[in-house]
Amino acid sequence: MFCICGTLIYVKSNSTKVECPRCKRENSVDMIKPIHTEVEVQRDSHVEAIDVSGAKIKHRCPACGSEEMMYNTAQLRSTDEGQTVFYSCECGHRITVQS
Repeated sequence: MFCICGTLIYVKSNSTKVECPRCKRENSVDMIKPIHTEVEVQRDSHVEAIDVSGAKIKHRCPACGSEEMMYNTAQLRSTDEGQTVFYSCECGHRITVQS
């Protein structure tokens, strides 16, 4: 239950009245109306193909020794984690880096 001041109020099972710890407003437990919310969550685990014709960067290819590779980035993990960098060389070699 939330008070009108926005503070979360914990209700003990044997209480008839509840008091807000912040503003000290007192309410009857009978005033509490349960709210039920159903949410359907679907995770989209589909990752689309990545276009490797990205920007060029000076990054040595470990396969052929070329000084330039193309790169693209994608946010494949949670937003609070770094992005994934995909490097690709003209020779076909690819590198994935979790930054």
